[in-house]
Amino acid sequence: MWRRRLKLGTYFRIGVYVHWSFALLVAYVAYAGYQDGVVGTVFGVTLLLGMFLCVTLHEYGHALMARRFGIETMDITLFPIGGVARLMKIPRIPWQEFLVAVAGPAVNVVIVLFLAAVLFVFSGFGLPSLGELVTQPDAIDRYIETLNSPTPLGYLMSMMLVNTALILFNMIPAFPMDGGRVLRSILAMGIEYRRATRIASYIGVVCAVVMGSLALYNGVVTAGLIAVFICYAGLSEARQVDAIEPLRDLTIRDAMLHQPPFLTMETELGELLPTLRSCPTTAVPVVGLDDFVVGILALEDVSAALREGADPTTTVGQLARHDAPILSPEESLESVVTRPLDGCRQFAVADDRGRLVGLLDLDTLRVRSGLVG
Repeated sequence: MWRRRLKLGTYFRIGVYVHWSFALLVAYVAYAGYQDGVVGTVFGVTLLLGMFLCVTLHEYGHALMARRFGIETMDITLFPIGGVARLMKIPRIPWQEFLVAVAGPAVNVVIVLFLAAVLFVFSGFGLPSLGELVTQPDAIDRYIETLNSPTPLGYLMSMMLVNTALILFNMIPAFPMDGGRVLRSILAMGIEYRRATRIASYIGVVCAVVMGSLALYNGVVTAGLIAVFICYAGLSEARQVDAIEPLRDLTIRDAMLHQPPFLTMETELGELLPTLRSCPTTAVPVVGLDDFVVGILALEDVSAALREGADPTTTVGQLARHDAPILSPEESLESVVTRPLDGCRQFAVADDRGRLVGLLDLDTLRVRSGLVG
């Protein structure tokens, strides 16, 4: 249930989703605004939706800048505590990571400037001017009163404050937030990447502890949870970087099994079991004529077929996963480990003619070297 989400559409070739728990936040805001009647409820929900529209635009800033460097985005998901753009990978070149990190807050800066221009125009319709804010003691009170009112001007002012808060919050140097990635990218311009990541993650932990302490002191539970998430995510990514960096110069040929077990398409289920009992991997490449790779057979699929009482004459070709990725031996090992794998952990490796030359097993790779989580 935790993974359930609703698709809102696809824009710029990137799917946008909202997590089911977002409905709880909408319900809470609607209930909190009900004390001001229907107008308060509508205003509160509309303000919430506007805020998350700005969060979505923020995430698109990251995604579209990453695309400039050839990095696509899998999707954008909105959660009650914010949005997440899942990039295929984080840019490894420091200046590229810097630009991708600042692109999100830059979108909010543009929104703030636009709203400030609109408010400047509306200053002649009841809002005090900047000069009046300095000369008239009650000018700030008038601003606050307008801000708290369910009016178009109150909405614009609230959205301006929301985007200002998004800028300031995201630029806190707490890795892996935007500010932390900016810090890591700047450090990586002068020192080794893994060391830069560790330093950024340690600074992020300090920021998260300070944030969490202030949250607990003031009884702000949400901010405390965000602080815990920042601390966990920062340390997790630092560990991942430590694991991935040694793979940067390796190819699949360096890590694959060079003489893997394999099965032919015509092999029947009844003949299969003795072979699988001695199989060292949890998936086996399936080949056709001339060792041409046609798919891969997972042992869990065989077990499922047996539980369902499959006919003993069922062939491997019928059980195999024919849509499983087939890798090239010259492909970067890092690219396989860091890209989305659709749940696959074993991959047939074929030459440029499609013939089987090896098997990449991420599970045994993890056991042998501890590099892949």
